Amino acid sequence: MGKIIAGKIEGYNFYSIREVLEKGFNSLEFHPFKKKVLLKPNLLKASPPENAVTTHPCIVDALSSILRDYSCEIYIGDSPGYESTAKVLKRSGYTDVIARYNIKISSFNKKIFKRINGISPYKEFIMGEDPNDYEIIINLPKLKSHTMMGLTLGVKNTFGFIHSLHKAKWHLRAGKSREIFARTLIDIHRIVNPSITILDGIIGMDGDGPSNGRPRDFDLICISKDAFILDHYIERLIGLRHRLPVTEEALKHSIIDEYEVEEYGHILIRDFIMPGTMMDTDWAIPGRIKGLLRGFFIKKPRLKKDVCQGCGLCRDICPAKAIRFNNETPFFDYKSCIRCYCCQEMCPKGAIKV
Repeated sequence: MGKIIAGKIEGYNFYSIREVLEKGFNSLEFHPFKKKVLLKPNLLKASPPENAVTTHPCIVDALSSILRDYSCEIYIGDSPGYESTAKVLKRSGYTDVIARYNIKISSFNKKIFKRINGISPYKEFIMGEDPNDYEIIINLPKLKSHTMMGLTLGVKNTFGFIHSLHKAKWHLRAGKSREIFARTLIDIHRIVNPSITILDGIIGMDGDGPSNGRPRDFDLICISKDAFILDHYIERLIGLRHRLPVTEEALKHSIIDEYEVEEYGHILIRDFIMPGTMMDTDWAIPGRIKGLLRGFFIKKPRLKKDVCQGCGLCRDICPAKAIRFNNETPFFDYKSCIRCYCCQEMCPKGAIKV
């Protein structure tokens, strides 16, 4: 039976975080002596820790202190949306932590081909880093809402292994189908196969995340060797009426098994606001009807003209090339738009709403 360790922690206190991590490692019998370890935080884009866009550096600080005690060789990396890994680490507050533990930066800019006979229609993926180069991969997601997938948690976080130049291709291939994209995420996660997942939910995000939502105190850290059951637990904890695409597909394919939860403190999340893009009936109606309804009701990205600075990033990162510019103002081609909301996710000024 799988196991989840859930700890209540108020604020980013190094010693409190380390204590929960140690309890979790002991309970899960996770003891990585003298291993080559890759830390995979959520480094979506450069943003101060208080904005809750990236995994908080204090999590990496406490974790690295334990790994140092185990005499591990520590690496850290991710494939951010449009900036270099080093730049995002620096601007997201990791500089001191990296220096303190002599952590090496993996830039995730390689071109590694991986094959899998999984549950998605796709068999080959191009990674920015080779998971097999490390003895241990520690997955460090952030508890955040996500305009396309509802939430971004453990399974979604390993999408960061995909080379940044190829992420758009997977959005485009899936089109408007969250189910196909969910299966793709599951296959990628199974290729990466992290040894353990540690969710940073001390301060997370709800609303229209994963970058322009509302930072909130959830006072939570979750640890498990199985990201699928961890994601399932968080959905239940939040109190969602319907399962989200990754969990739904994982259950369909018998990937999620029974599990137990070991709690330290009173774990409770109230009044979590899901993104405005998630229809309340989205996952509880037949597929054909759902497809028809989406065409009419699924929300479109829209511009806040008074906030936009005409930088052109939305146009550049749009997988469907559905954004054009006229006089430094973006215009959306909704017939071509696949509702991936990458434009809203990556806009540095929060100038796109849904």
